[in-house]
Amino acid sequence: MSKKINQLDAATDEESKNDSYLDGIADPVNGLAKKRTTAQSKQVFCTKSEKYVATGDEGTTITIPALAGRQILAIFRSSGIIYEVGASPESDEFTWDDADIVLGTATNAGEKFLILHRTY
Repeated sequence: MSKKINQLDAATDEESKNDSYLDGIADPVNGLAKKRTTAQSKQVFCTKSEKYVATGDEGTTITIPALAGRQILAIFRSSGIIYEVGASPESDEFTWDDADIVLGTATNAGEKFLILHRTY
């Protein structure tokens, strides 16, 4: 017997952490429904971090292919937090165009960056 969504029991916190459980997803336009695992949902919605150590040759532009098309949530530079702006970044700022991080000041060899990101 099938059930409507409002007839389903709520999952416990422990069940919600089970990577093999399934989540329902559907296209609201054509009504096509599919399933994905909790592990797949985590990949879509979780925040990830990327560690980067500058060579000093980057200048003010850092390109990390793994970040292409991702949303940058925060960048922590050795000197502290830097903030996203729309254009012309100052020394404590950066811009992001879905491919390149443009810094307000050039990198130094060995300078560390921690970049928090996720899908849009």
